Amino acid sequence: MITMKQLSKLLTLILFSFIFSNLSAQEDKFKNDPVATKEDDRTFRLGLQFSPNLSWLSPSTSGFEGEGTRFNFNYGLSTEFFLTKNYLFSTGLFVSSLGGEVSYEGLYKDGSGNYFPSKVKQSYNIQYLEIPVVLKLRTNQLGYMTYYGAFGLRTAFKLNSNSDYEYAAGYPKLENENTGSDVFFMNMWLVIGGGIEYNLSGNTNISVGVTYNNGFINVLNSKPNELDANGNASLDTDGKPVYKDKDASANINYFALEIGLYF
Repeated sequence: MITMKQLSKLLTLILFSFIFSNLSAQEDKFKNDPVATKEDDRTFRLGLQFSPNLSWLSPSTSGFEGEGTRFNFNYGLSTEFFLTKNYLFSTGLFVSSLGGEVSYEGLYKDGSGNYFPSKVKQSYNIQYLEIPVVLKLRTNQLGYMTYYGAFGLRTAFKLNSNSDYEYAAGYPKLENENTGSDVFFMNMWLVIGGGIEYNLSGNTNISVGVTYNNGFINVLNSKPNELDANGNASLDTDGKPVYKDKDASANINYFALEIGLYF
């Protein structure tokens, strides 16, 4: 029996096969079109990109729940290499801000160092340096428009991380707390998306596209609290937190609206 996961992989393979065959066919279909056959001897192009994004955390640790999304921005320099007329290798350097909210049973620490059990909602804001490795599949230029699909891999290295904490028991909210040590130093996403390009003049194009970025590396580098019989975070006989042996686990996923200007 075929599972949903196997079916999704099969459909993805069929989709990419169709895109490749369709783009190859266009080389012949549009060879007599004076716009589509405009020669371009460039081997690469540079661009500036700005991308509003909507990100969220998907926890897989028992007792952790995803609570919401964060709206942020990515920006940086894009470089694209022409493999053929319709196939481009896209990379670059981008600074991205991502995050999300999770809730769990945790502890509030007061000014005297005492701990008190409380439901906690933690909002992460993580800044990364991203390096994408993406294959872009383009149609021939139709008038002033070009359409493309893209898929690949995005690798990122943490620059900094901070969090806001809200406590259900009514304790004071903590804001902009440094949580760099609680977040893994790198992350990776599978990327799939598509969009359009509009030729402004000569080699200058404006690009607008949407990507879905599916994270597959655990972003958390901290251990969750052990829970007592009542489901509250445990303290030992000295009033200190008791943690589980295994790190908490959650992935960051996000949608990005990618707006670029290429030269």
